[in-house]
Amino acid sequence: MVNNKNIRSPVGRSTHCTSFGVCDNVQLPNYNVPSDLHGALQNYHIRQHTHTELCKSYIDIIESLPNIKKIKANHYLVLFKILLYLEDHSIQLLATKHNLRNVNVTRVSNTFVITVPTLNEDDSIIRVGDKVLLKYTVKKDCAKNPKRFVYCRIMEITKQKVYLSPFNESFLTKFDTGNNVDVHFFAANWSLRCCHYVLHIMFKYNLVDLIYPKIDTNFRTLPKSDLDWIHKSVIENPEQKTAVCNILNNSAQPAPYIIFGPPGTGKTTTLIEAVCQIRKQYRSKNILICASSNAAADEIAKRLLHLLPHKDVFRMYAPSQHWKYIDEKINPSSNFVDEKVIYLPKEIFILKKIVITTLVTCIRLVMLNLQHDHFSYIFIDEASQSTELESLIPLAIVNSKNEIGEKLHAQIVIAGDPHQLGPIVRCTKIKHLFGKSLLERLMECEPYQKVNNKYNSRYITKLIRNYRSEKAILYASNKLFYDGELLCCKKSDTGCITSKWKLLSNRTFPIIFFEVIGHEIRAPNMSVYNEKEIAIITEWIKKLMSSKIGNRKIQQNDIGVVTPFKKQKVMIEESLSKHKLNKITVGTVETFQGQEREIMFVSTVRSKVFKDNDKEHIGFLSHPRRFNVAITRAKSLLIIVGNPSVLCKDKHWNTLWKYCKANNACNTEPM
Repeated sequence: MVNNKNIRSPVGRSTHCTSFGVCDNVQLPNYNVPSDLHGALQNYHIRQHTHTELCKSYIDIIESLPNIKKIKANHYLVLFKILLYLEDHSIQLLATKHNLRNVNVTRVSNTFVITVPTLNEDDSIIRVGDKVLLKYTVKKDCAKNPKRFVYCRIMEITKQKVYLSPFNESFLTKFDTGNNVDVHFFAANWSLRCCHYVLHIMFKYNLVDLIYPKIDTNFRTLPKSDLDWIHKSVIENPEQKTAVCNILNNSAQPAPYIIFGPPGTGKTTTLIEAVCQIRKQYRSKNILICASSNAAADEIAKRLLHLLPHKDVFRMYAPSQHWKYIDEKINPSSNFVDEKVIYLPKEIFILKKIVITTLVTCIRLVMLNLQHDHFSYIFIDEASQSTELESLIPLAIVNSKNEIGEKLHAQIVIAGDPHQLGPIVRCTKIKHLFGKSLLERLMECEPYQKVNNKYNSRYITKLIRNYRSEKAILYASNKLFYDGELLCCKKSDTGCITSKWKLLSNRTFPIIFFEVIGHEIRAPNMSVYNEKEIAIITEWIKKLMSSKIGNRKIQQNDIGVVTPFKKQKVMIEESLSKHKLNKITVGTVETFQGQEREIMFVSTVRSKVFKDNDKEHIGFLSHPRRFNVAITRAKSLLIIVGNPSVLCKDKHWNTLWKYCKANNACNTEPM
């Protein structure tokens, strides 16, 4: 554990200044960073004996991070500051892997175009808006300063093509496109800068205690709410009704209220219902809704626009979002004008009753200088997929004008599932700390823990009625992650699919486990694939295309294929494309989080067992949250393809396989 005496806060000390400056009209403060801390990070792998005593203390803290299980309130600001620097350091190292030497640059209109062979569609290090340095040699004047350089901004990324716009537009007329260049990438890390701002506000206004809540003993009895429900399904769902009523009554304030939503239990429906009821009950109150991704924010926007006046709903996008990807139903209520993002002046913005945006884009509200009580409710959706500091961006915005010690005006509502995929963290040494979401950590605090096997509904509601999947599909996930509390509320029609398959040993059970003894092969990019599994999946999808769900024929968009390995994904897509089945979505687990399909294939690929410290494991597939997401996407039929002798080394896969075995659902001769 970190020794308190060795911790000296980086916040507010100044021997070296790193400016986070201005980006797209958003001014964030300058943050003072000790020069010896920079030295500690630069020499992260090489211990030198010339560091100051303070620098050695930082090194000791960094080396002790793997042993820290929880971040306590009195360590919060210092440790998170260090975590941000370590994460930034790792991201910049990853960005350098895309650097190029002596490559050709072409010009298209007012942009340069380079091909980056190391880029792939799942890459999230290099993004639109990042800075690129081009170095080149002037051939005509080699004797006088032959080395030149220019900084550019990434304007668009299409597969492996990167489109660059130079900061100095006059450079376009000077540059000879016949010259080859060296290319250096710099990740902008806008989200990390926003997180630094969060720490700045939390330090300035002493807000740390706000996110370490305790049960309020001065509890007032909440009024009964006889509401006119928007979604009729909510009437028959006591958990959803409880959540909505308690949100309306601010039962948790100033603590956040949590909607704990396991797969398929109507988490988004609950959130939408709560927002609609707030608009009906409290017409003057303003609502801010933030999500971890544009896709999640768009889904909320579309559903609200279907229920509420369009003038009340405002979908705010970042400049990096391209207009051609905006849903035509959302566009009239967005900040796109003539295919460009604009930001509303304060006098117009404050008229919008419901603002929907991503957590990171929310930082742009800083420049509006809103009153601290402008938003009465702040909803954070898909909170398990964001880092803790990203989830705190909206809180930092509304608290930036609070008086010290003043009670938080807004009721915070956090929705998500701590048993599904968490945020992406690049620095492996700090994943257990920086990769823990605010939702997950809050659920370790007193108000959100079970007492006598029940949650305190003043602070948290767990949704337990699953409307997505057959009961058997829920079994393993329910047992392993949700205390067996999930109830199946789906009308069954699985028999319509499986009853026609005479090769199956159990035609009434909605799971098939194809036991395949294939071989995983490692590709040059270090990802792996399994040709036998690819052949089996292709063959059985062809068979499925002649089957029905109920009275309708199965369509390609009814089927999904999830696999943990990118190479397997690419090869399955190529195999399906040969049979004109290219409308079937094939993706990694990250691709399918938040999605569902009638029929899901899970290609596990793995055929080897690994051993570390005398303990056997199956590598990437051992991650429990990946397992949980992968097996809960199917509505009517789940088909697993894999080697049970390997998979069963992991307790989660073993539970699923044993369940299939007990129900005579394992097929050893699938072809």
